[in-house]
Amino acid sequence: MKLNITWYGRCCFLAELDNKKILFDPYDRYCNVDIGLIDADLLLSSSTWHDHGHIGASPQAWIYTYPGIETNFGFQITGIEAKEDRGTPTVIFNIQNKDISITNFADFGPEREEEFNKNLTSQQRDILQSTNIAFIRPSITTEEITVKNIHNENALKYCSPNIIIPEHYFPRDFILRKVPESVRSDFLRPNIIVDEMTELFTYPVKEIDDFIFSEDTHKIKNMKTIVRFLKVHDQVKYID
Repeated sequence: MKLNITWYGRCCFLAELDNKKILFDPYDRYCNVDIGLIDADLLLSSSTWHDHGHIGASPQAWIYTYPGIETNFGFQITGIEAKEDRGTPTVIFNIQNKDISITNFADFGPEREEEFNKNLTSQQRDILQSTNIAFIRPSITTEEITVKNIHNENALKYCSPNIIIPEHYFPRDFILRKVPESVRSDFLRPNIIVDEMTELFTYPVKEIDDFIFSEDTHKIKNMKTIVRFLKVHDQVKYID
């Protein structure tokens, strides 16, 4: 079975598996970027924030925005309640199909880990531990990104994924080609902590000069790599 993952920037990924399409965290135009419409069967939104909760991006999809476990289209969909560093709610979503498990840690906050760890059930731990592919946001101890930052990502305390995919940024290719020079530095800054995270996690890095990652599912379980997309889908546009 083949798995395809397409990146639309920020935390928005489309996973295609077993003839179904699962959309994670589409964002609205809050940052003057338009992702357009994306055809999906399932839409998983970790929060209602602008950069995670644009459920109108896929009008025909079944929408999941809440904690709990459900089954749809042969996928087990698990939402695990968590909080961002600022205390606002977020949901860590995991999907499982046959022997593939994908987890989006989204805005999971390391400063709230004690509370999260205390409330995590044994079943939820097992689900997170099953993760083959993890979407992980770089986390630092302050909000301001500097030339060198102190990181405190903690997703790898709960799983040992075969593939890590950084999220919550736009690639340099899109920024340099599409974003006006007047705001380009703000878009480029998150790339600093993505670069740092790839070094800290010590996985070998596979850079893809594209916006699609494609692999046979049986090969994924023998991998240990960070997949870093160098482009976003062609339909993603900056809106002046």
